[in-house]
Amino acid sequence: MAVKRWVPVLLLAAAGLVGCGQTLAGSAAVVGEQRLTDAQLADTTSELTEKLGIPASAQVSQALLSRWVVAELVDELASRKGVDVTKGAVDAAIADEQERAGGREALEQGALQSGVLPEQIPDVVRTSLLIEEISKTTITGDDPTGQSGLLVQVQQLSDELQPQISPRFGTWDAQQLTVGALPDDLSTPVVTEALGQLRQTQQ
Repeated sequence: MAVKRWVPVLLLAAAGLVGCGQTLAGSAAVVGEQRLTDAQLADTTSELTEKLGIPASAQVSQALLSRWVVAELVDELASRKGVDVTKGAVDAAIADEQERAGGREALEQGALQSGVLPEQIPDVVRTSLLIEEISKTTITGDDPTGQSGLLVQVQQLSDELQPQISPRFGTWDAQQLTVGALPDDLSTPVVTEALGQLRQTQQ
């Protein structure tokens, strides 16, 4: 599981019915009972852009929102299916990748280039492992990896939970599988790779 694959796999999202109201007060996004506050998004955006040496922009915030929303959908789906991964499994996956990367610093730099802050690595890896485990439950003869079945289930859950995005940041775009347009300097390669993986699983 290479570092650059952690973020693409998180983009397995689908159509979310976007709304705005009192439930969004002070929040950048809400998925079910989980919410990402304006302050949390602002802090992450500021730290990430500073470390990458790029200007803060609405597009960077949109990329971070996209990842958060999909991670929440995956986490809820895993909970409903009784799927979990242990901290030990997450630590082992990080250790393996750290060894392949050539050390902790190299691992963190690789993750950073994919828009993942060092402290976010465990959460991103956990979500990736959850996706792998859920996919095992949706394998069929026509879908040997389970990825297509996973996508359908995430789509259905998204329709049910109706993720809400503050209009300051855009709307949930089912075609692009993200919130608004993604920035060329951060996430376009990630989205291109993710969509390529999805096309391969559906062939």
